[in-house]
Amino acid sequence: MSVINPDNASVFDEGEIYVLDPNYTGTLAAAVPAPGQAPGSMWLDFGLLGTEGVTYTPGVEKTFFDGWGKPRFKGKTSKGTLELSFNALERNAVSAGIAYGKDAGFISVPKGVYRHLLIVTREEDVEEVEWTTRPALLTTGAWTKSESGVRTFPVTADIFADSDNHLLGTANENADDPTTWTVTVPVGTTAGTFPLRVDNQTVVGIVFNATTAAVKAALEALATVGPGNATVTGSAGGPYTVVLANGGTLAAPAASLTPAGVVTVVSA
Repeated sequence: MSVINPDNASVFDEGEIYVLDPNYTGTLAAAVPAPGQAPGSMWLDFGLLGTEGVTYTPGVEKTFFDGWGKPRFKGKTSKGTLELSFNALERNAVSAGIAYGKDAGFISVPKGVYRHLLIVTREEDVEEVEWTTRPALLTTGAWTKSESGVRTFPVTADIFADSDNHLLGTANENADDPTTWTVTVPVGTTAGTFPLRVDNQTVVGIVFNATTAAVKAALEALATVGPGNATVTGSAGGPYTVVLANGGTLAAPAASLTPAGVVTVVSA
């Protein structure tokens, strides 16, 4: 008999979708808010959305192979894609910039724009946050002016993968069990920096002899951790014991150390 857990089913009460201001010059990691935090001024709001919410449409190209007397004995998939779609109900700078074009006072020849997206959804005040790892291609479909309904701008976002084949980063307020990790910088390191990654977000530039406070601040700047959700103990330069209050997988990508070395991360 299957085990049913209704708490794992979600009916979202509300949500917002934002685009990243093209004039923003900071990093994406610094811009993404932790669940429960208000997005910063670098995020521009689409405003009121249709009750349909946002639809996620994955796609793959399928190739099937036939054998002699054995049709479709094997199949392969390739060219995976993800498309998001939603209805923007307000004409504002964000929706008009996609539907009408960039020139005020005109409706221009339709063309797509590339922007990072931030999707914030809530169910009973529990918030989920998603963001595109690369700028999405945003286009709009047909809109109608009439007395029978609200003018609606249907927006389609084609999502592109990063070098790790990640399309969207995700974080939510549903706390998992804490995870504990030991981070060790090679003995004899005299200079350099190293990065740390929690799930799909990476912080770079941690100095080789960083204090525990500096490592804590670097981790909590990630949306996958958030303020107050990391505890770091140990000595400056490590080894560090890191506790992630809401769970998550800690890893250390390639470091830039003198002499060259590898920062190790093991589950404690």
